[in-house]
Amino acid sequence: DERKPVVFSVEGSYSTNSDGSWSGQGELSVQVKPIPSLTIELGPQLTRELSMAQYVRTVTDPAVTATFGKRYVFGAIDQTELAMDTRVNVILSPKMSIQAYLQPLISVGRYSGFKEAAEPRTYDFLRYGADGGTIAYDASAGAYLVRPGTGSPFVIPNPDFNFASLRVNAVYRWEFKPGSTLYVVWTQQREDETSEWRFAFNPDISRMMRAPGDNVFMVKMSYWFGR
Repeated sequence: DERKPVVFSVEGSYSTNSDGSWSGQGELSVQVKPIPSLTIELGPQLTRELSMAQYVRTVTDPAVTATFGKRYVFGAIDQTELAMDTRVNVILSPKMSIQAYLQPLISVGRYSGFKEAAEPRTYDFLRYGADGGTIAYDASAGAYLVRPGTGSPFVIPNPDFNFASLRVNAVYRWEFKPGSTLYVVWTQQREDETSEWRFAFNPDISRMMRAPGDNVFMVKMSYWFGR
């Protein structure tokens, strides 16, 4: 019952695929109304998924005739994503309000099991190091060196990622006369990304808060001209 001072809701889902891919998602939403003019909503969301065939890159190699001179490289990605949607609505008067939205987000992904498409219009792959050729990781270069069974060697830059972002949006609204409204808007966005795939909550949050931010300030006014 959303009319109550505190409202909880829980959502979740889980799905699997015949190739071994799976995805699970859970969300807890808490809505608090300490006074009639103030509403605070928190919604932490956690997503875990494993995709067995995530596109990585395309490598040109005339020796690959089955896929028309190109290697279409895929990999399995193990991804964790945590977000916290926060909304605050404040009614200052019947004509004046403030709305704020904040979303910190951490997304971490690790790639493994690199392979290439075997034939067009199929879900068949040739796994490097298992179905032919070799693959080795060069830590100093931050890339995988692939020596396929046929054709030229090539590299796969390490696609692992650790992405942290913070988005803030605040809007002040004042209807100073019927049909005429003033809007004052402030937005901020902070982003930071590394190739360190490990999920570490406290260090990731700290890195997010230290990231440089882009700030945008806007003012808009609409005026109703009466007869």
